[in-house]
Amino acid sequence: MNNHELLDRALAGLGNMPDPSVPDGFMEGVWARAGQFEAKASGRARFALFAAMAFVGLGAGIGSTAAPASAETASFRLVDGADLSPAALLHVEP
Repeated sequence: MNNHELLDRALAGLGNMPDPSVPDGFMEGVWARAGQFEAKASGRARFALFAAMAFVGLGAGIGSTAAPASAETASFRLVDGADLSPAALLHVEP
């Protein structure tokens, strides 16, 4: 038997097979699985954003606590020597 006869028999066997059918609910299952993949991906994105924000926040907090703090006198013209009490602002005599 040569290769052409084997090929003809194989093709004839394939031709006699019934048509494949898609089970009911197959596409709903496909879309449900795609939704699960999308939910996992968005969850990972939210976690990465949270981790980045926490890293930046902690870095800013640690970096700002090492800065020296010093008290300085106010040098604003509005505040120097001005009486900012409500009575003075409303020009009410006590």
